[in-house]
Amino acid sequence: MQHRLLMIAGILLGLAVPLRAELDLAPVKAWIAQQAEVKSFIVDIKQERHLRTVKKPLESVGRFWFVQGGAFRWQAGDPPKVVALMNPKEEFSLIYPAKKTAEVFSQAAVEREDAGQGIAFLRAGFPASLEAFLERFEVLDLKGAEGWDNLEVKPIGPGASFAVRKLVMVLHQTTHRLGAMQVHLRDGSWVNNVFSGLQENAVIPASQFSYDLGGYEVKRR
Repeated sequence: MQHRLLMIAGILLGLAVPLRAELDLAPVKAWIAQQAEVKSFIVDIKQERHLRTVKKPLESVGRFWFVQGGAFRWQAGDPPKVVALMNPKEEFSLIYPAKKTAEVFSQAAVEREDAGQGIAFLRAGFPASLEAFLERFEVLDLKGAEGWDNLEVKPIGPGASFAVRKLVMVLHQTTHRLGAMQVHLRDGSWVNNVFSGLQENAVIPASQFSYDLGGYEVKRR
């Protein structure tokens, strides 16, 4: 449960302590301004999981659907090996189609998990201002290279997971969109998510955030 939530949080956590004086946060302001009118999106994801005990990263592809307010769907693999859903009823589900099994978590159960911050951030939506961003993240570094800005941050405040050491957000200098996100964990492992095929303000039917669990072995928490 914890690892799955951390991966999901890494797809979207693109959203204090004093900043280093020499950092120019103009790229962060431009990014926040660009996404201000985004109420929903669909994006393709290529994910690499780098584990300390495995030399070659574990790769997977998937797709993410999101609607402002917290409803989302993430699935990895084609056909999907795992599907993660947050629906309007505030239930979070992890579904394994090949095994015909699923875990359904109430909001209270999610909040008990160390990685539950991922769900909390998703439900809170995008930060509306730089000030709101800085209430949730400490900016560690910001460097530009070859058309991209690498923004290194650390989650802070209530609900920040001890397991997440830092996040690296890769922002396009022209479009001001998020191109990739790295989630670095305290155990030395890290996950790299590369985004493509972004569809902003897409019309996403409510049915996308539900799943027929008929015939599944369901465990409720």
